[in-house]
Amino acid sequence: MRAKLRRLLADVKQTGLYRIDEKDEPQAVMAGAQAAGWTVFRVDGANVPDKAAFLSRAASALRFPTYFGQNWDAFEEIVNDPDALPDAQGYLLLLDDFAAFARAQPGDWATARSILADAAAAWQADGRGFLVLLRKAERSAPDVEWV
Repeated sequence: MRAKLRRLLADVKQTGLYRIDEKDEPQAVMAGAQAAGWTVFRVDGANVPDKAAFLSRAASALRFPTYFGQNWDAFEEIVNDPDALPDAQGYLLLLDDFAAFARAQPGDWATARSILADAAAAWQADGRGFLVLLRKAERSAPDVEWV
């Protein structure tokens, strides 16, 4: 794992969306984050064709409550609700390999990213970290900073 990513993960109160290199192996990133105190979730974006599949994979990975409504409003509510996620100092969400979904469903990809960016800001105001790392994003997030 590269030094810049290690420095980012060292502070469990970091927030925001960042792109990471595909050479950063998911298991190494997740292990490093867990060692630093993050509660880590990974959503595998391979073969995610649409919004329903994205929401289903995210709900499963993040262990959403059974009442999750499978829509953007419900997704936004849960990623902003400290009672819906396990108690933690900071949350790291690794979105891995979502380039095909982003190309096929650019509007839904933009919505997901916007919700997650807003959630990061809200968690920061609450004093807890919420870090979203995009791996294998290719050109699907040109406005997201590399780390």
